[in-house]
Amino acid sequence: MMRTQGKIWDPVIRLFHWSVALAFLLNYFFFEEGGDSHELAGYYILCALGVRLVWGVIGSSNARFKHFFPTVANVKAHIALLRAGRIPEENGHNPVGALMIFALLFGLCLTGLSGWSLAELFHGEGWMKDIHEVAANLTFMLVLVHVGAVVLFSYTGPRNLIAQMVTGRISKR
Repeated sequence: MMRTQGKIWDPVIRLFHWSVALAFLLNYFFFEEGGDSHELAGYYILCALGVRLVWGVIGSSNARFKHFFPTVANVKAHIALLRAGRIPEENGHNPVGALMIFALLFGLCLTGLSGWSLAELFHGEGWMKDIHEVAANLTFMLVLVHVGAVVLFSYTGPRNLIAQMVTGRISKR
């Protein structure tokens, strides 16, 4: 049985999360490379990243980067708890999850900027196309790890992380 209580993710975070996920997956699987839809989705992701970076400074408590910036000490402590079979209940990102969020943001930024560079500055340059392709593939691998971890912890942990990102409210088991 799931109990819902309290807010955790504001609408800006949820809109960013789901719209960027959709735009990235459409670009990765469906939109033709270099086509108008592909470029438009890429530009959307870059604009959304800009909003997210601003929101990471001025947004709600859980959205602010300073509230979940991972340190070596808190990452080690979190991993030690996981190894001991304990999944701590967090109001926001845990330290390892925070590492993933920063990795995803970096991957999306590198993919988007390399795509923009390919379209606007280095049109047709093979080396820039290679950078863009590698960045997109690495970002997709991060997405797979992220989704796998979220699904795993939604079913084994104290909270349903998927429901929280859909509703914006804490979902306890």
